[in-house]
Amino acid sequence: MDGIKMAESLKKLRDVRKIKDVEPLSNALFPGYHCPLMGAMLTIKEIEDAIMMVIGPDECTYYTKMATNRMRGVGMTGAVGASGGSEGNIVSLVLDGHDVTFGCKEKLEEAFEELVEEYQPKTVFLVTTCVVEVIGDDIDSLAEVFEEKYNFPVKVVHAENFKTDDHLPGIQDTMTVCINLMEKQECNGSINVLGQRLGDFNKSELYKILKEAGVPKGLQLPGQCTLEQIKTAPSAKVNIVVHPIGIPLAKKMKKKFDIPYIMFERMSTPENIYNSYKELFQLLKKPLPEEIETLYKLSKEKEKNIKSSMKNLKYFSGNTALSTYEFHSYLIELGLDPILIQTSDIPSEDDPHLKIILEKADPFVTRAANIGPLKYLYSVLKPDISIGAGNSSEMRKYGVVPVILTNAYNILGFEVNTMVLETISKANKDSKHLKGGNINELM
Repeated sequence: MDGIKMAESLKKLRDVRKIKDVEPLSNALFPGYHCPLMGAMLTIKEIEDAIMMVIGPDECTYYTKMATNRMRGVGMTGAVGASGGSEGNIVSLVLDGHDVTFGCKEKLEEAFEELVEEYQPKTVFLVTTCVVEVIGDDIDSLAEVFEEKYNFPVKVVHAENFKTDDHLPGIQDTMTVCINLMEKQECNGSINVLGQRLGDFNKSELYKILKEAGVPKGLQLPGQCTLEQIKTAPSAKVNIVVHPIGIPLAKKMKKKFDIPYIMFERMSTPENIYNSYKELFQLLKKPLPEEIETLYKLSKEKEKNIKSSMKNLKYFSGNTALSTYEFHSYLIELGLDPILIQTSDIPSEDDPHLKIILEKADPFVTRAANIGPLKYLYSVLKPDISIGAGNSSEMRKYGVVPVILTNAYNILGFEVNTMVLETISKANKDSKHLKGGNINELM
């Protein structure tokens, strides 16, 4: 691959309006191609007493069962293609050519009856794949029939792949469907956590602050939970959305149950973190803990010290666990210069973080999960550091310092700011060492 030609084909962030405008560096993506079916599977498998029925061709159903079994380390069993034995909660309905031509209504009715007899489920998620959506079978109407006949909730998640190139919509849509499993409750002063895809919320600073303030945690979705926890989720005082995939459900809960929500992503900027804490405790109708003020002041002091030593450090960035554009706008405020940003979305033109980036920088943009071809751009665009996944030895060969944001999935609050400042400060020092020829010190 020719790095110069590749660089010439790149678009600037200011010249794109939607993710479809952004070309990948190559057709081969890492860690591979994922569709909404994967997102639905990742979400439903954590709901203790729910069953997921995948409806589609053998490739889709086999993939889903194999992926689940690898995560659980168990075998397959069951006449309807169940995954995981007594611990499994994923079954499959494999469609053939006849079903594609004439529809799968009768086959689904028979399979559902068998499912009920064998598993006595409390609820079932019917997850459709591309084939079902293309042939137009009305699975939603069948779900209503099943609910009335068997007297338990049956919900549909549409997981067709031709509308997206990501698995996140599958998580988002599965979460949003759960609004139909919820019932109005008396408020108990708790919070729900919506959108925690990876990591352990209970290890985060935010959880610790809430626990010390006497605020219990209710539902975490996605995450290990029960149908009862989903049902009683409207007892919460506030919904905390830690990733945008939780917004649709939060909005529906606001409309249906009048529960306010707050965005509390993995933000890097002290002011944004501080303001989110203040808004959260206002919604909880509790005084802001003194610890928040202390943490804010400490963050500003660290920021001031590090900012003074930072001089136009150029960087590439891949996917991170942090709020993407907020993170880049903060790095720019610290004095860094983004050369290339990998992303899976393009925010609206009025996004405040995008405005900060475009006012002070002019980065190239490419699709996320395209880390392989980056090595051809190191010698052309000459970044000082590369944030995110990549080949460390390949980077150092071109004088580029690899930067990994460790433990990012387990942190929320000012600890994110601390991690960013310490990591970037070390990267700045390492870059100076590397350029000075002290490669061995970094190995």
